[in-house]
Amino acid sequence: MQTIERFIAWIAPLFARLGGGIMILIAVMVSIDVLTRNINGQTYLNSFEFSVYLFAIAISFGMSYTALAGAHIRVDVFMGRFPIGVRRILDLLSFVSLAFVGAFFAYTSWHVFLTSYRRGIVSTSVLAFPLAVPQLFLVVGMAIFAFTALLLTARHGMLLLQGRGAEADRVGKFDSNDEIAEAIEDVKKREAL
Repeated sequence: MQTIERFIAWIAPLFARLGGGIMILIAVMVSIDVLTRNINGQTYLNSFEFSVYLFAIAISFGMSYTALAGAHIRVDVFMGRFPIGVRRILDLLSFVSLAFVGAFFAYTSWHVFLTSYRRGIVSTSVLAFPLAVPQLFLVVGMAIFAFTALLLTARHGMLLLQGRGAEADRVGKFDSNDEIAEAIEDVKKREAL
């Protein structure tokens, strides 16, 4: 289990960085197309079409790291008012739902990729770009996200079963008190500048 956790701890930030690099690539491509369109009236990179594919890939590459950091959007207005046992059960349910969503995304993206690949589906633009190419990268990102979500769910559940609730509270940083303290610390750092 520790080998799997180390692998996820290594690959999730790597893919997040790749996703960030893809966002920079999108910005460069769009900038070049804007400049060439203003200078000589035409674009060369077809950045609009490729930026759509690359943006989806970048998002999928960042989802695993976001899950590890506990940064996915959640609404926990009432969580602090519940007893600790109820909060831990709700945290486990949130992990289970995250794992379910991750598995659903991975399965669906795989199915879409296979359909596009088998049928030879291409984009409707002049480029007629094969859609299976960006969809394959999407599958990879979603599979890593699903695997991470399943791992977090298993780890949280195992810690709860072992009676190690305080450790389970730190999995995925679902402790809102830590988030509040972190936010206050960030504000203090910004005010110091």
